[in-house]
Amino acid sequence: MSEPVVFDHDSACLRGNPLGDPHRRRVEVHLPPGYDGVRRYPVVYWLPGFGARPSLTHRPLAFGGSVADRLGRAMAEGRVPPALLVVPDCTTAYGGSQYIDSAACGRYAGHLAEVVAEVDRRFASLPGPAGRAVAGKSSGGYGALVAGMTTGLFSAVLAFSPDAGFEHCYLPLLPAALDTVRAAGGVEALLARRDTGPHDVPFMVAMSIVAMGMCYADTPGTAPADALPCDPVTGLFRDEVWQRWLRHDPVRMLPAHAGRLAALGLLHLSVGERDDYGMHWGVRALHAALDAHGVAHAYREHEGGHHGIEHVFTEALAQLWRVWGETETGACAA
Repeated sequence: MSEPVVFDHDSACLRGNPLGDPHRRRVEVHLPPGYDGVRRYPVVYWLPGFGARPSLTHRPLAFGGSVADRLGRAMAEGRVPPALLVVPDCTTAYGGSQYIDSAACGRYAGHLAEVVAEVDRRFASLPGPAGRAVAGKSSGGYGALVAGMTTGLFSAVLAFSPDAGFEHCYLPLLPAALDTVRAAGGVEALLARRDTGPHDVPFMVAMSIVAMGMCYADTPGTAPADALPCDPVTGLFRDEVWQRWLRHDPVRMLPAHAGRLAALGLLHLSVGERDDYGMHWGVRALHAALDAHGVAHAYREHEGGHHGIEHVFTEALAQLWRVWGETETGACAA
């Protein structure tokens, strides 16, 4: 793909947010091959994972290209339908927002809706949910699922290695995260490492657990240590806090939102069978729950882990052809 179009959006939803994070946010837009500003195209909203840059222009590894380059090439070759590819910035001081409206972190589901409206205003996009898909990996996959459950903005959801089945994807990480917090000298000392580093894997895992607690907290001004499912000093479990986390688990959210997911043109779940963070068991649980509720979906377990799986994105987005259709000129029909 050519260089993206980048614009700043002044977010009413993020103005005065509890963490004091910027309300002016960058939006990255990759234009499909042949885009001329006249013919209208569908839009894929891509939600990055926890701690990731809000961009698809960087190569994640020394091998292969960026996600934007991979998808641009697939669009040019007709393997993926031509579409605008939009990346919003929903990061927070803790590294990620889970793309939800959080009393402790800010209104990021609202911000995402603002970005959708602004893209429709600025670009030749197909209006309405029928021309929109939302996709992402890890926390971004979680955000895509929740957006598909709760917003009505999208006709397709593609979730790669999403946070789901919280007993599987979060609780196994908790002991090591607590060890990292303790070694740092407490939660506040861990947070101080955001500026100084080292930003190694133990730090990122511990930060992700702290961030999840803040995202799922229901009271403004919640202290990060109080948002954890257990006391970070004694290890005593806090059942009431954990129950608050579980209310945000897609597996538990499903009964109330199965109808909206069933109405999607495409619901795709993908996970590595040896995911580094145990996401495969949570996604398996979500897959089983969707079957139990009669929600049609595509499900794939691939041979990879949590990282270096960019190739599966192209394969999955190819399914959007059957959602958006195809004209003789290769542009998607309304």
